Parts: sequence; structure tokens; C-alpha cells
Amino acid sequence: MHRADTERKLSIVTLRNEGRRQSLVLDEDFPLASSSSDTSSSVEEDTGTGHESAQSLDLDKLSELKESTANDGSIEKRRQVSKHTSSRSQSSIDLSHVKVSQTIKEIDRMNSGIRLRKKRGTRTGKKGSPGAEPAADFDVQDQVEEMLRSKFSDIEFYTTSTTIFDAEYFKNSEFFGLYILFWLGTGFLMLSNLVQSYFESNLPFYERPVAKTLGKDVLKIGVTDLGMYLTSYGVYIIQWACLKEYLQWNSSGKVIHVLFEFGHFLSWLKYAEYAEFHWIGKVFLCLHGIVFLMKMHSYGFYNGYLWNILDELVFSESYLERLEANDGSTTLPPGYEIESVKKTLRHSIIFCKFELEFQSKPSVLADNSGPGSYTPSVLENMDREDLKVNVEFPSNITLFNFFEFSNYPVVVYTLHFTRTKKIRWAYVAEKVIGIFGIIFLMLLVADNMMYPLVLRAIKAREELPVPERIVQYCFILLDMMPPFLMEYLFTFFLIWDSILNAIAELSRFADRDFYGPWWSCTDWAEFARIWNRPVHKFLLRHVYHSSLSTLNLNKGQSSLFTFIISSVVHELVMYVIFRRLRGYLLLLQMSQLPLIMIGNTKFMKGKKVLGNVICWVGFISGPSLICTAYLMF
Repeated sequence: MHRADTERKLSIVTLRNEGRRQSLVLDEDFPLASSSSDTSSSVEEDTGTGHESAQSLDLDKLSELKESTANDGSIEKRRQVSKHTSSRSQSSIDLSHVKVSQTIKEIDRMNSGIRLRKKRGTRTGKKGSPGAEPAADFDVQDQVEEMLRSKFSDIEFYTTSTTIFDAEYFKNSEFFGLYILFWLGTGFLMLSNLVQSYFESNLPFYERPVAKTLGKDVLKIGVTDLGMYLTSYGVYIIQWACLKEYLQWNSSGKVIHVLFEFGHFLSWLKYAEYAEFHWIGKVFLCLHGIVFLMKMHSYGFYNGYLWNILDELVFSESYLERLEANDGSTTLPPGYEIESVKKTLRHSIIFCKFELEFQSKPSVLADNSGPGSYTPSVLENMDREDLKVNVEFPSNITLFNFFEFSNYPVVVYTLHFTRTKKIRWAYVAEKVIGIFGIIFLMLLVADNMMYPLVLRAIKAREELPVPERIVQYCFILLDMMPPFLMEYLFTFFLIWDSILNAIAELSRFADRDFYGPWWSCTDWAEFARIWNRPVHKFLLRHVYHSSLSTLNLNKGQSSLFTFIISSVVHELVMYVIFRRLRGYLLLLQMSQLPLIMIGNTKFMKGKKVLGNVICWVGFISGPSLICTAYLMF
């Protein structure tokens, strides 16, 4: 490797440790060391209710603790992994004198306060309240990890969890009878509509307009979806090329990945239009394409982050070894002390080893535990196979690993997912029956209640002037609300309670945290967080936190940016359905922002009933208002 490459690597590592830096995953940005000669850095401790005063952590002590574990097998194993997987970097690094000032700053900034880990009393499995001081009998490794925080510790998975309507506590609650009543009432209503529509039209169910549309080109759409799935493996090929040293992630690998993932989505969306699939087929392929896009992005950029960590570890170890050799072949530019540079490199090595170690551990939470909990009881309750197979980067970059991830009902990638011990086939059958049953109910509502209203709306758009159309719009909107509310609820049960649970059971995916009790929300911010948990986790990690770090936005700007991205994607789906760009959904979704601000006012504090009523008015009126507007204007 040429001297210029050594200069580039040093520049990158140094800049990461200078000034203030916003974390990709932390809610707060930490004060960092002002220079490489600082011996301590502060970190704010979040107790969940407020922020305590910053505590000073001695990085020299941290370095000593880490070095004392040099004989530990896990650390040595990590060292061997890093050297083996990056032998190209080890053998080709030119450590002769170059311009190193920017590089030293980058290393120092990266390994300062931003990498200090919030202390949590539950981290070690010891009894005590969150935020308690670590027990005196911690081993050295636990003390080191207690001082560090992984950049990708924002998303954690439960060892075992169920969706709300499958949970035992719900079945034993006083409200379970209302749940049964809802489905029985719905069933009798649909039976009545089915019988009446049959005798009035003399058409069997499968000859009805919406049912005929759904059944058209099913095989072609299925083959297209299979092709979309198979081509998503291109992101695995990119990571495999990085593993085999054909590509470097930070140079060509990242660019190729971004071009591929967006090209993949847009090309298949264009193909659906070219093949002239019906609107149901187009929207299905569009939504599934968005799922693939999120999966591909998370897989690529999570592994890309670990490539950066691994490369930094290899470089820092190599350069430090050369400096400590003291043979005179490596000199530093004027104004830099060799001990200061060594300290920066040691801090870099400490964090990189911790991060690779941390990411190789199961990122799981015990049921009802707080964030960051990682106790022996969690491991004890895990599947024995998962305890044996502790995936370590970059050994996770295999075809089978990507195959597993592509079939999990999750769009955020990590090295280790929680698994169940076996497949409950009776449960799978229950969910599959539920899937087809709900689809049948949705078709009945669409055919008998919504389709006539759609025809009225189209006729009004084509024949009536705008003033009369507005009046007709109000009448159609009122008629559209009840059936659209039913479709809204059916869609929720179909996707988040039936399809995702069935996929999770078949893939033995343990964490069923797909949704929260959104029907009890008292403000729109809470609804945005819990109604679609898999997508919320993706937006949290790859949009919100990434905008904090990459775009240097503050929290408010990052929240707004995330909201805009979500709104634009929803508007794209509306364009696929109605073939017209109006922005109604974008406008209404952005109108949630002032509603969120109103919900945070003193007037709304404590008014849960009023807040829930406002949310339900939106749930009832919003979807039908949007659909009718796209149909008539």
C-alpha cells in the first residue's frame, strides 16, 4: 500500500476522535475529548427520567483493563479473526513517515466520549436498579464493556415474545370476550351480505368484480415476486466480494450497493407497469419491493459498518506495533508527541475489539426487561443451538445467513437473531386459515360496500363540475367511512397479526414484537412508534440516527427528515394505485406534525380519553378521506 493510503487511513481514524460527534444510535451526543492528549472523557447517564451529571471515565484505566485481558481466549480469537480476514491490509500497509495529523485526529475523535457506554445496573445480571454502580466482583471484561457502548446497540430483540392477541395475558383478561364478539359480529355481518348479494346479483362470489381482478395474473405476479426476491441476493454478492477482497466497502462497495438497491426497486416497479398488472398486483409488488429495499439496505450498511471497524482495528494494531518497535523507521509530523498518538491508537483498538465482541453476542432482551438488559437468565432461556452458534463477523457473510435473514419477518439486520426451538404446526395452520379468512372478508367488503361507491366517485369525477363534485364528495365520504374502517382493521389483522406471525413461526423467529396497542394511543407520536414496529426500527436506525450522524442534523431536524421520507414512500404507493400524483396523503401525513405538537401541550396532558378520541377520529376518517380524494379529484 502506498504512503498516500497510509495517510488516508490515519486521517480517517483521527478525524473520528476530534470535536463533538452525534451517534447513530444514542439519543444524546456526548462531549468528546478536545485533543488526543486528553486522559478522560465524560458521558451523560440516562436514567429514563432525566440526565444525571456527567461522570468522568479514565481512558488510561480503560486501556489497562483491556490490556489485562490479552490472555483471554475470546480476545485472542478476535485478534486472529481480524488478522485472518484482513491479511491484505496487514501485509501491504506502508507505515513510513507521511502526513498523519488529520488521521490522528480522526482516531482520537472516534474513540472518545461517543464510544463510552452508558452504565446500566441490569447489564451484568446483578440485582439492582438501572444506573446502579457495577458490582465489585465484575470481571475485567465486564468492566471494560460497562465503559463502552456499541454504536449498533439501538435495536434489540426479545428472546421470546408474542403479539398481543396471542398472548396469554390477553386471553386471560376481562376484554377477551370483546375480541371474540368482534369476530363473531363481523362474521354474521359478512354472512348476511354474502347471502343477499348472491340472490340480488345471481353471481357467485368468485365472479364478483373485485374477486375477478384479484384472481387475474396471479401466477405471473407470483413469478415476478420470486424474481424480485432472487435478484435481492445481489447485496450478498457485494459483501462476498468485500470478503474476498475484490471490493473495498468504503470505496467502490458502498457506491455499488446503493446503486444496486435503488436500481433493483425501480426496475421491478417499472416491470410491473410494463407487464400491465392490475392495481392490486402493482401495489403488492410495490410494497414487497419496499420491504426488499429496507432489507438490502440494512444488510449492506450494517456489514459495511463492521468492515470499517475491522479495517480500523487492523490498521491501528499495525501502526501501533510499528511505533512501539522504536526502530526509527516511523516518524510523526511536527507538533505531535508519540505517546499521544500511541494513546489514540490504543483507544481505537479498545473500542474496535469491544464492538466486534459486542456484535457477536446475541442482541436480545428478556421479556419486559429494559433496554440494555443482558443477563444470564436470558442466555439460559435461549435455544441451545443459538448458544453454540455465536456468529462472528465476517463469518456471517454466507449464502445461508442471507437466506435466513431474507425470510425473517424483520427489516433490520444483525449478526444474531433469536430463534424458537421448534415449529408449532397447529399455530401455523391457525394463522394460514386466518389469512385466507380475512382475505375473504376483505373481498366481501370491497365488492358489496366499496365497489359501488368507487363507481359513484368515478362517475362524479367524469360528469360533474367541481362545485357539485365537492358536494357529492362529502356524501360519498360519509358512505365510505364504515367499510374503509373495516378494511383498515382487516388489513392490520391480515399483515401484522396473521402473515408476520405465520412467517415467524415457519422461520422459527422468536421475537414477535410486530405491533403495540395502537388502538389505545393518545397522541400521534405514540401511534407512529408502535403501529408498525419492524418499519419503525428500520427508520430509527437507518434514517433517524443516520441523519444525525451523516447529515449532522439535530434531533428535531432528523425527526422531520424521517417523517418526510416516510410520507414520500406512502405517496409513491398512492401513485402506483391511482396513477396520479396529487400529494393528498403526503399532506395529511405531514399534518400529523402539528397534531403531535398539540398533543404535547399542557392542555392535553392527562386527557387520555380526548387524545384517544382524536386518534380514532383520524383512523376512521383519514383513509376514506384520502381514497375518495384520489378518486374524485
